[in-house]
Amino acid sequence: MRKPLALALAVLSVGSAWAALRPEPAPAVALTPERPLWSPDRLPALLAEAQGTVDLERAVDQLLGRFHSCVAVYEGDRPVLLRQPDRPLTPASTQKLLVAAVALAVLGPDFRFETKVVAAAPPRDGVPGALWLVGSGDPFLSTPEYADFLAAKPRDQDRKPTPLAEVADGLVKAGIRGVPGGIRGDDSRYDRIRAVPTWKPSYIIESEIGPLGALVVNGGFSTFTPPERRAADPAAHAAGELARLAHDRGVDVPLAGESGTAPEHAVTVAAVRSEPLREIVAAMLRESDNLAAELLTKEVGRLRAGEGSTAAGTAAVTRELAGLGLPVAGLRLGDGSGLEVTNTATCTLLASVLRRGPRGGASLRDLLPVAGRSGTLVKRLVDTPLAGRLAAKTGSLEGVTGLAGFLDGRRQLSFALLANGAFSEAGGRLLQDRLAALLAMYPGPQPQL
Repeated sequence: MRKPLALALAVLSVGSAWAALRPEPAPAVALTPERPLWSPDRLPALLAEAQGTVDLERAVDQLLGRFHSCVAVYEGDRPVLLRQPDRPLTPASTQKLLVAAVALAVLGPDFRFETKVVAAAPPRDGVPGALWLVGSGDPFLSTPEYADFLAAKPRDQDRKPTPLAEVADGLVKAGIRGVPGGIRGDDSRYDRIRAVPTWKPSYIIESEIGPLGALVVNGGFSTFTPPERRAADPAAHAAGELARLAHDRGVDVPLAGESGTAPEHAVTVAAVRSEPLREIVAAMLRESDNLAAELLTKEVGRLRAGEGSTAAGTAAVTRELAGLGLPVAGLRLGDGSGLEVTNTATCTLLASVLRRGPRGGASLRDLLPVAGRSGTLVKRLVDTPLAGRLAAKTGSLEGVTGLAGFLDGRRQLSFALLANGAFSEAGGRLLQDRLAALLAMYPGPQPQL
């Protein structure tokens, strides 16, 4: 198989219409008795529009005919192409669009996670018996070393970590001089099931995602450079990292972290708040961050069903989508991230989420990866006319591909693609690039693929 970029470039080079790639307005349809829709001066534009739709349908059929697939393309609210849009298919990470929309609707774009250190009573003379680090589900809690590690990765440039060091600074500011009883991590806000039981074992072996929990630091990895090592007890690991940072600031505290539940009516000694949720969701979508999607799903379950579990969260996501008036027929969620291969969704649902967006004024378009610019698309379609014009959520598993987002080509389109079949992840990405190229040409003549 030739490289996806080379093939995409070949597609993009076809046709004089593509070379210009200027937005082309749809034919004006303002009607008057003197100038009806089918007046002679309108016929050429209308016929060209109709032919462009036929050409696009043929090209998409040629591209996807061998696979189980669905496509939904819209210009505003006008359907341009609907190809089996209600067919339920495995969505992979395009499913994160659903979690994003619900999280923003339920929590609000300005919501912030707060991670606190508490004591059983106000500390005397700066020496409490013990402290508890209480997790709130923040997926981006990070040590300085992990933040630097992520900053060096082009795909993760948009992430704004929540600095655990700020909590250590807060302890010093509060006058804490020693903690003889140590620091204990409390992750009781969610259940302690660290992975979805039906996930492929390779996801864990290959560090696709760290352990799930309400208190996770550095993505749940005790070693985050290859070979990565998952923290056996993420809450104890987080407590240990805080103890290390506090010790470096002169606090006399045992370096070994433990886990345990904070006492009721505990007093807050120090805290750190995350970036606003809109920034967390943007990083989740742009980087396709699996841990963030899973923890946001659990938080939705906690708020809507009183249970911070994957099962409660996925059920709540489905109910919330239905409550937003979105078409949930065919939706089946076994996790929040899209790693579960038995998940199903439809192009109709994905396209509807893109067009309607979440409540609260946050636009999903502004939170997506951009071709040649950011996130999972940062190294794709570089130096092509699609760079900077395609904003979309990708989805890739073995035999599963998806792309859903917005494209500013000759027309401004929103779209969703899902395809399941016998192809590799690289082959799936090629399908994504080729579909984007076809949509960018619409309504002009389509190249032969």
